[in-house]
Amino acid sequence: MIVYWSPPGDTDLAGFRVLISRDDRDYYPIGQLATSVRHLVVDGSVLPSSVPFPFLNGTTYYLGVQSIDFAGNTSQLTETCTTLDTPRPSGRDLRLYDANGPRAAESGYDFSRSPYGYALDGTSLFADIYYAEEAGVPWMRTQHPQVVEMEDKGFLDFDDDRAGYLFEDQWHPASQVLLRLGHVYLVKIFEETRPGNFQEPFNVAKFQVVGLGGGSVVVDWAYQIAPNNRELKPSPAQPSAQLARGPIGNTEVSR
Repeated sequence: MIVYWSPPGDTDLAGFRVLISRDDRDYYPIGQLATSVRHLVVDGSVLPSSVPFPFLNGTTYYLGVQSIDFAGNTSQLTETCTTLDTPRPSGRDLRLYDANGPRAAESGYDFSRSPYGYALDGTSLFADIYYAEEAGVPWMRTQHPQVVEMEDKGFLDFDDDRAGYLFEDQWHPASQVLLRLGHVYLVKIFEETRPGNFQEPFNVAKFQVVGLGGGSVVVDWAYQIAPNNRELKPSPAQPSAQLARGPIGNTEVSR
């Protein structure tokens, strides 16, 4: 993930410090950056040994930024951080073949399978979705409509906010979706059975059609491994609170 910020207007600004937390209480510095820098890519390689926790997919992290002046004074973080993110696995150029063709063994995909990014038989018990063509019309379907739901969100950028979160009040699920090049599709996968309440464990995923034709579809995908977390891309954060020497501007997280 990437944290972005805009600087305050102070004339003695010397740099920035980025901090991370798992509980929005105890923050640990992970980078000190020059005034010309406006973002930091945050992953496991960034965390110094002084941070007492690992950086893992499916874990929510809180991020904050401090400004530093030439005397070494630092601004204060907000009491409650407004910038947070839950990293998740993602991949590009996954090719699935027509379930009615000679490569049906590579027609399906299990989002939860690790390592991620491998196709499998669409009729498998473990396949969440599978690709099929009917009279030349491309579909993404599921063998398990009682536990897997999909929705076409339309022609969007893969990281568009409209495909970055599964909003229950905007959810219109189906067991199959017609595939169109450039469209992004959300997927909701219940753990085992669906008793009909929102407390049942589920995971969310999304995919975008980036290639279509010749008996196969190519998709980019993302999967949120944290149960009941509907986030697939963080929404822009609210402006950060006042710092000790003025506001640092807007802070947000992206991937």
